[in-house]
Amino acid sequence: MGRKSTTGARGPRMRWILLAGVVAIGAAGWLAHAQAKQLAARSLAHAFPSGDSRIGHTWFDANGDVVASDVVVYLSTPTALADSDAPDANTLRFERMRVRAPEGWMFYARNLIDMKLEKAQIAEWSIAFEGFTSRAGIDPSLGTLGPIGAMSASPFESEGCARHAYFMREELGNMGLKPGQTDFEVTLREDGNRVATRIVLSTPAVSRLQYDRVETLASPTSLLQVDKAATSTVSERWDVSDQGFVKARNTACARQDGVDEATFVARHVMSVQRLLETRGLLADDATIAAYRDFATNGGQLAFGGTYATALHSSERGQARANGSALLRMDAKLEHGSQTNDVRFSGTAPRALDTAGGATFAAMTKENGGATPVGGSVSTPKSAIPASTVAAGTPVRPQYASSLPSAAPAMAPGGRLEWDDLPALQGHLVQVFTMHNAPRTATLISVDANEAHVRARMPGGHADYRISREAFLRATLIQ
Repeated sequence: MGRKSTTGARGPRMRWILLAGVVAIGAAGWLAHAQAKQLAARSLAHAFPSGDSRIGHTWFDANGDVVASDVVVYLSTPTALADSDAPDANTLRFERMRVRAPEGWMFYARNLIDMKLEKAQIAEWSIAFEGFTSRAGIDPSLGTLGPIGAMSASPFESEGCARHAYFMREELGNMGLKPGQTDFEVTLREDGNRVATRIVLSTPAVSRLQYDRVETLASPTSLLQVDKAATSTVSERWDVSDQGFVKARNTACARQDGVDEATFVARHVMSVQRLLETRGLLADDATIAAYRDFATNGGQLAFGGTYATALHSSERGQARANGSALLRMDAKLEHGSQTNDVRFSGTAPRALDTAGGATFAAMTKENGGATPVGGSVSTPKSAIPASTVAAGTPVRPQYASSLPSAAPAMAPGGRLEWDDLPALQGHLVQVFTMHNAPRTATLISVDANEAHVRARMPGGHADYRISREAFLRATLIQ
């Protein structure tokens, strides 16, 4: 008998194998694409936790990085243009978002069955937004970077200008600048229980800002979930590299307001000082002098330092808003070849009604319509007792929080027990209790069983009573 041929059977089997391989590759590709979309959505939520957003097409590049086009963030907070006819008045737009895939393609293979990336572990997370445009006057960090121009990437960009609350991209060109594409990048790195965040906002030929923050984690967590974890900020630093904006701004605003550039710079510095007062802060003379030189000539300017007591994530926003964060920082200012210690002193916050307009215009209104002059900020005469003005006494505000009090026996950062509190009434402390997150407040009074503290809040203050039983410890801030 002859051997039976297997050629006919081998053909269908091979086709099934090939088909199975194609299906497996297709399934892996589909899973990887689903992961890519999840990584893009997770990255967008991390960068803009408080705003609605949408993205266009999502794909991979050759390295496995996720690229998304036409990213739009809708601001939940109304802006000055919200009621105008300006298109996109309340949106931030980016041409592309690029999320660097940790380990490249291996990241998707390692987490193939974890479509939502709930268990994925990464040591570095980089999110780059390219081609930023906005007419909202709000920087893409949504306030994390502080008083930074959205398009200019420069601190206090329009302060001192009577006609501008902020600058839009086309206005930078009108100043004679040739702005490049504005990019915004957020990078996080985890090392043990520490997370380092770097944010860069850059418009080439205008200015570049780099912000660095170091935090400690309360408990181990995935870097992809770090925005949901409790952290404590150990240090912050802002580094500005001016690339022509400062001098162009000075020239343009001086010309528009009909003054010389030296007068404009004086107005700019006065406006910055006045804004600090709205947060209850006064800066030392050396710091003001160094900033004045930057506001005149541009160059490099860096500010930051470590905190005497770390900022818990639950209080960071409030501590920034009420100015107490800077009172807790061992800060330095670097400009040119000089490095100076920064000494902020606390004072009662003095509100300024800008109503969406320019700070200097609000200061003029506050001054009874007269243009503020001089090199320092002072309380309007209407707020000073008539007897004081008539006597010709130098005008300088005196507040309860800035009046002399007994000097504390310890340096800021020292641990306080309950029995230490009576000697520190009137001082700023951070209080730890059994049931609430750490709270920074002024110690008003203390008796045997209860402490009364006052915390600054946007638009006013809030008073709290702390029982001795709930008290754990306190830390001296100032």
